[in-house]
Amino acid sequence: MSKQLKYKLKKTLKNAEFVHADLEYHQQLSTDAVREFNEEIARLISLLSEEEREQLQKQQPAPVPPPMGVAPETPPQLNENSPTSDSTDVVPSDAEPEESDAPVPPVDKSVQLKKLFRRIAEQSHPDKVRASGFSEKEISRMRRIFIKAKQAYDDENWYVLYSIAIQLDLNVDDPTDEQIEWIDEDIKKTLNKIATIANLTAWHWYTGNENAKKMAIQFYFQQAYGVNYQGL
Repeated sequence: MSKQLKYKLKKTLKNAEFVHADLEYHQQLSTDAVREFNEEIARLISLLSEEEREQLQKQQPAPVPPPMGVAPETPPQLNENSPTSDSTDVVPSDAEPEESDAPVPPVDKSVQLKKLFRRIAEQSHPDKVRASGFSEKEISRMRRIFIKAKQAYDDENWYVLYSIAIQLDLNVDDPTDEQIEWIDEDIKKTLNKIATIANLTAWHWYTGNENAKKMAIQFYFQQAYGVNYQGL
């Protein structure tokens, strides 16, 4: 790897690490924001007179447009109904294609993602870890890693898979210039996820000052019921 590419990789990885930490912060905080915002809406409705509540219930709530207190995406949960390590739904098949006279296409991102995920799954899938006789604590740790890797594979997030591979001490090649561009793409997608959470009505209410909280409440009632909430 050239010195220029090495420095570019270091900078890009640092940027990716920062935005993913910021996404984690937003996801964790938004869970409380949505819950407490919904509790506040329920409290405000309970303060209305019986006649006002009945009138509100007669209103046909419009489809809540984003942003409007939508809970953030949560990682997939592995349970007894989840596919096992033998399932191609969990670990994508890496079987060789049948021979053909057609020209072999160049290796693309999806191929690299699949290969890297399979290597991670070989070490982290709970069934494999349990069969190897590891402790329950280690099985739990690897389970979290596997779920994170599966989510990254589904999201086509090369940076997260690459980081997990490094964490597991897998022997991976230095990223190419093209793979660094993949990380840049991952950064942009992550920033979009952060922006989506930051635009939630619940987020503005939870993190804003008193005036912002009132505006968020009024926005909710206007959008959900087409009325102004009195008494704020």
